[in-house]
Parts: sequence; structure tokens; C-alpha cells
Amino acid sequence: MIALTSLGVGMFYFVPLWILGIRKMPRLSNEDLKACAVLAMLHTVGHVAAVVAMSAGAVSFTHIIKALEPMFSVVFGAVLHGRMDPFRVNVWLIPIIAGVAWAAIGSKIVAGDDILADINIVALSGAMTSNIAFALRGLLSKKFKAETKAENLSSSNLYSVMTLLAFLLFLPFALVIEGGKLSASWPPVEGLHSIPSHVLGVKTLASSLTEHLLELILWTGLYYYMYNEMAYLVLGEVSATAQAVANTVKRVVILLATVVFLGESMDLHKAFGSFIAIGATMLYSMAKLKN
Repeated sequence: MIALTSLGVGMFYFVPLWILGIRKMPRLSNEDLKACAVLAMLHTVGHVAAVVAMSAGAVSFTHIIKALEPMFSVVFGAVLHGRMDPFRVNVWLIPIIAGVAWAAIGSKIVAGDDILADINIVALSGAMTSNIAFALRGLLSKKFKAETKAENLSSSNLYSVMTLLAFLLFLPFALVIEGGKLSASWPPVEGLHSIPSHVLGVKTLASSLTEHLLELILWTGLYYYMYNEMAYLVLGEVSATAQAVANTVKRVVILLATVVFLGESMDLHKAFGSFIAIGATMLYSMAKLKN
């Protein structure tokens, strides 16, 4: 249900924009709708698999596996389009991925902790499935945007259409799988014990645990939608692999955000891994421009 609500909340943003005419509604042919349905299925699979991975295993382990997404973009790009960037460009993907991995588990390696203890087969399968689905989604989205003649189909509108279709596709599955459990345990607030005055710097408005739960769902869905719409704006300007690289560096930002907002410690290894990943991203970008 978390995956479903993350998709559904986005409609509270783009549907009013369409209705009020602030953003022109795209006009799609049947062929366009079929192509968008394929993208929506990939988006649904990638999103649900990522949520499952985060729920089943350690966050750090999931981010390490998710950091491999650019590799999948390179491979699938070669298979689908028959071309890829030269080695002098793609070689910088290695330190980017290594930097994210070291930022996540470097301190455990140095301390001699068992890093294999974080490995969970469900989390591994979910993260790898998400990588495959999102890599294909990015490549096919780029191809569809280049070929379609649909009116008003901007990068933002493409993601809006994809979100709407993904929500409708996943809704019956979510209701069948978890609808009964949700209704039997409503309100599902057993994990919430108090209402903080602020969440990530935003003042809390809820006066009950149920309201607080709905407030968290709303903010989570809104942040998820806005982040992905921005990612699609980026995808409209760069290659699918470059966008996947940016998505990988985002994982360093997430690790750093845990320091700022969740009070986790910033040790030398986390800082070093972040520096390597961000520096390698800059070098990847320079090599890409020279290519």
C-alpha cells in the first residue's frame, strides 16, 4: 500500500494543473497510450520492487545495489540501440559506484564487521529488479519522446501520464494483496507512538496518530512525485545513462541527509566515499562532454 499511495498522491498535483489549464493536458493517440502503458508497467515494477527492498533489508545495502543502475543502462542501451559511450567515458562509472558503496559500508569493512549480515535475498532481488525496470524505463522513455508526435507531451507530462497509468494498473493488485489486511488493522498506527512538532523541518499539523499517518503519506507521495518529475526533466536533456548516474549520486545525498536530519554520525569513510562518488561524477560529465 505504501507503493500505491506514493503513486496516487502525485495526482493531487498534476490533475489540478490540467483541469485549471496551468499545464496543458497531453493529447495522446492509441499508439501513444500503448507506449505509455509499457512505461507505466516498468515504473510500477521498479517502484514496488524498490519499496520491497527497502522494507526487507538494510537501507545501506539496498542503496549499494541500486547504485548499479548506470551499468544496466549501459548494457541495455547497447542491446536496444546498438551503441554505447566509449570506455574512456563509461570507466568513470566504476568509482561512482565504488564511492557510494564505501560511503554506505566502509566503516563496517574497516571495523571488521560482517557486511554479509546485511545481505537479504528479498532485498537483493527487489533492488536488482528495480534496477532493470528503471534502466529500461529510462531508455524507452527517451526513445518514445524522440519518436512521438503527441501534442503537449513534455517531459513533465510524460511522467504525469505514466504515474496515472501506473496507479490504475497497480490499484487492483494492491487491493487484492493487502486490502484485507489494511481494513482489518485500520488505523495502522502501531508503529507511531508520538507526534513530533516537526518532520524534516516542516511543522506537523496533525492532532492524532491517524492524522499524522495520513500527513506522512501525503508528504512522502508528494516528495516522491516531485523528485521523479524533476528526474524526467533531466532525462529530457541528457542520456538515460547520464540520468542514471545522477540518480546514483543521489544515494550519496541520501546518506548525507541521514546525518543532517536523522542525527547519524558522519565518519571519515562516509565522507571519503561521498567525495569519490561526487568527484567521479564530475569527471564522468567532463568525459561525456568531450566525447
